[in-house]
Amino acid sequence: MNDASIFFLEKKKPKKRVNVSKIVSFFILLIVCGLFVFPFVYMLGTSLKTEEDIILHPLGIFPAKGGWTLSNYTGFIIRDGKLDNVPKWMFNSFVTCIVSIAVTLIICTLVAYAFAFLNFRGRKMLFTTLIMTMTIPSVIGTTAQYSMYANIGTLTKLIANPVYIYFWIIMPGTAGVFTVYLLKNALDAIPPEIVESARSDGASNLRIYFRIVMPLIKSTLLLIGLFCFTGSWNSLLWPQLLLSGTGEQGYLTITVALIGYTNQVDGWSAKAVAMATSAFSMIPILIIFIFTQRRMIEGMATTGVKR
Repeated sequence: MNDASIFFLEKKKPKKRVNVSKIVSFFILLIVCGLFVFPFVYMLGTSLKTEEDIILHPLGIFPAKGGWTLSNYTGFIIRDGKLDNVPKWMFNSFVTCIVSIAVTLIICTLVAYAFAFLNFRGRKMLFTTLIMTMTIPSVIGTTAQYSMYANIGTLTKLIANPVYIYFWIIMPGTAGVFTVYLLKNALDAIPPEIVESARSDGASNLRIYFRIVMPLIKSTLLLIGLFCFTGSWNSLLWPQLLLSGTGEQGYLTITVALIGYTNQVDGWSAKAVAMATSAFSMIPILIIFIFTQRRMIEGMATTGVKR
């Protein structure tokens, strides 16, 4: 064996081993993703069909040749020269989400800051008690919450006031224990020396909170804001319970309105419009996710870091 062949054998790269577990995991995740995505694809495809195409091919995912149309997306925005209820419903949901995000971030960040950087008696026991409440299903408190809403509204004569109704729609969903837990984990990743140094320089807790702590957990705050937005936008049971007796269509949120909107449809063309309305209501969620997905992944990574 000459020197050239020895050199070739030394330089020959070893064969890569096929990781069977990764391949199996990939196909399992692909199947699960397909099961989640398929209803949305079918909804979008049906919303682009003509009435004739829906009748001839009701099980088809996408329109047949010549059956594509965007007319289903026009009637529920402008109807008879006036703004239809769908944009109003989306506006109601959007305002609800923004207020819910603001209240949640203010309350939960202050609570998490107290648990992370303030020393007071019973801190660990109180935090453990809060974590234990996460095991209790939230639906159990629905009866008590509705009783409080009805009694206070009757006494103050605000039971039919839309501001009062939306106050009760927003407030029970804010200040969740899971949100406090995420923020507490993010704050635990901040070196305590930074906070102690600021205190030794005479900075107050509010100054430390706004100038030091908040900028360091921006990714986590964005993640919580995204979770809060999607949760508030998709909320159905509690808003439906409060808004079902108002009798005013313009006060509804988009999720509550879509339940009645899709149940009242009659005929194949109306089903296509219902699908188009549902697809249209997903636009804000998709836009927010597209622009925040990178920060969302960063926030999920930082919330699990402990010092």
